Amino acid sequence: MNRGTVIVTGGAKRIGKAISLKLSSDGYSIAIHYNKSSEDAFNLVKKIHSIGGEAAAFDADLNNSEAVSKLIPRVKSAMGHISGIVNNASLFSYDDILSITDISWNDHMNINARSPILLIKELHKLNNGKLQSSVVNILDQKISNPNPDYLSYTASKFALLGLTDTLARGLAPSIRVNAVAPGHTIASPEQSESGFSKSQSETPLGNGPSPEDIADSVSYLMQAKSVTGQIIFVDSGERFLSRKRDVFFETEN
Repeated sequence: MNRGTVIVTGGAKRIGKAISLKLSSDGYSIAIHYNKSSEDAFNLVKKIHSIGGEAAAFDADLNNSEAVSKLIPRVKSAMGHISGIVNNASLFSYDDILSITDISWNDHMNINARSPILLIKELHKLNNGKLQSSVVNILDQKISNPNPDYLSYTASKFALLGLTDTLARGLAPSIRVNAVAPGHTIASPEQSESGFSKSQSETPLGNGPSPEDIADSVSYLMQAKSVTGQIIFVDSGERFLSRKRDVFFETEN
């Protein structure tokens, strides 16, 4: 059974790839958005096709509002009815109160908060309130456990949190808007293997979430017809640790 098309932003790699594969197994056609990861995107399209699913890849710079606004019509033209969006793509670049700049602030806000709202806007216009669709925003456990590191990134996730709540109220019943807040799931480029293992083992549950754990929660929310405005923390309880700094700085020593 084809459930319609779901757009997964940043859907070619890491958590986005796991989400794309899971939703494909659920019966959705997958529109894999990418910016620079074209090889990964087209390889994933081939993989989904090889297991009997439907997928296509679409490029767009999420820092460009015109490109973002055109993505929904492009996907609709190529793949038909759009039943959902997973706003997974995210810029994660370090700054703090002393190093923050206009560029770092604007880039994080544009990619992590503005692009999701533009995509939801275009979906709402497309369906004209007549067909129910589902949006899942990928947040971060930092919304419950903030610290001064990655300041612009954290602020952008708080903005997306506010949009999740506001749009869940304002777009019902035609669009359900929910979110998943992952914990430390994949090592950052600067993080050592031992630091990553330490960060996961220090959670209250003694392990960290996998990309597949995140994907399972997205799958549930995509299909949960009586759920909107909900945030599922998939963080093994990491938010309860109340770290004074980002997990990277607290686990590399």
